[in-house]
Amino acid sequence: MRWFYRRIDVEGMDQLPRNAPLLIVVNHPNALVDALLVGWVMPRRIVLTAKATLFENAALARLLTWIGVVPLVRSSDARVRQGTSSIDPRRNVRAFGALGAVLRRGGAVVIFPEGITHDNPSLAPLRTGAARIALEARDEGNVRGLHIVPIGLTFERKEAPRTRVLVQVGSSIALDRWRTTGDSAVASLTEEIDARLRSVTLNFDSVDDATRAAALSSVFAAFPRDEPEPVATSRSLRVEVSLARRLEEARRALTRGTDEVLRARADALLSDLVTFEERLARHSVSLDDLSISADSRHAAPFVLRESWIIALGGPVALWGALNHWLPFNAARFIARRSVESAADPAMRTIVAGAALVLVFYGAQGAVVALLAGWVAALFYVVSLPLAADVNFLLRERLSRAIHRARTYLLFRRRPKLQVQLRSELQRLRFEAVEIERQLRATDVTEATA
Repeated sequence: MRWFYRRIDVEGMDQLPRNAPLLIVVNHPNALVDALLVGWVMPRRIVLTAKATLFENAALARLLTWIGVVPLVRSSDARVRQGTSSIDPRRNVRAFGALGAVLRRGGAVVIFPEGITHDNPSLAPLRTGAARIALEARDEGNVRGLHIVPIGLTFERKEAPRTRVLVQVGSSIALDRWRTTGDSAVASLTEEIDARLRSVTLNFDSVDDATRAAALSSVFAAFPRDEPEPVATSRSLRVEVSLARRLEEARRALTRGTDEVLRARADALLSDLVTFEERLARHSVSLDDLSISADSRHAAPFVLRESWIIALGGPVALWGALNHWLPFNAARFIARRSVESAADPAMRTIVAGAALVLVFYGAQGAVVALLAGWVAALFYVVSLPLAADVNFLLRERLSRAIHRARTYLLFRRRPKLQVQLRSELQRLRFEAVEIERQLRATDVTEATA
């Protein structure tokens, strides 16, 4: 996971109930990767659920059972299998019983209530399974202190290596305080789960809206900073996610609003942003580097620091690159074959990569053991994943350092260009803030009226 994705940030862990039975509900954009992410960030052991059709493969069924995955029969699969629209409502009794037993022991169960993994820009309609599991555990299993915890997974580009991920833990639902009963209890609780999940995920009406918000949020994320971001770090995706929500709120407010002047200002801002980005691209300048100092006294420390780091880490990074080139590229080749969904590349790369890396480590370790003994082989194999980490970190740092050095030299040659670009950025920043302020004021006025 750390090798495929450049940065994985977790937000809201302070909202996670401690020492309580948990039913964790998660959106499902990225197949097996979603389960791996939740398992990685959770500070306790979890029990996973998966569609029952995965257990039709004997080898996979043994693996999933050994891990402790509980199969759930989806209504869509049952209809296909039975060839009828009438579905047995008790088809998952055994599974619900197993999950209830986990919750009675104070354990944590993970369920993906959408029931499918997909590439849609919004949550799919939720199935009722999560609500039924929770209510049955409370009412029939006598589970006390049960909380439903929403976790939202947001990917910068889920199929692309070395991109960013944000994991957001939302406000939990305390089942002991959930008073809705009767026939409407399941539907009501499902609606509440949907609302909690939407608060920690990005949801757009169309792919075009999602693409536009992602592009704009990436631009706006660079606006507030007066100093460049260190080349050693990359910005957390939480910045873009927060901005994307604000942008979508603004878009919807403009769509339903009647203020033509404000709408025209927003259209003009978007047009100016496109022009500004095109101007930056012509000079090969990124927004992140626009605020660097062109003063010569800042150049020497930068060059010395980066040169020293590259000199020390370069050989280790090269060692990591050479030893992992074949398994990494073989895994990516396997992942690119017959891709049917954007969720396929990451899942296949990680699964194939894990297997291939272990095979290569074993083969190399065996050769070293024959030549120099098992102690040397042990140290050799331990060095490999550490070298891979250094390779990824140093390669990306070097790329950012080179780009920043080019920008510095450009601004040294053309100081007026930097002044002009900064002035234009300040104007765009002010205009964006002013439009949002007026939109909020309009919303308050309409709500009062």
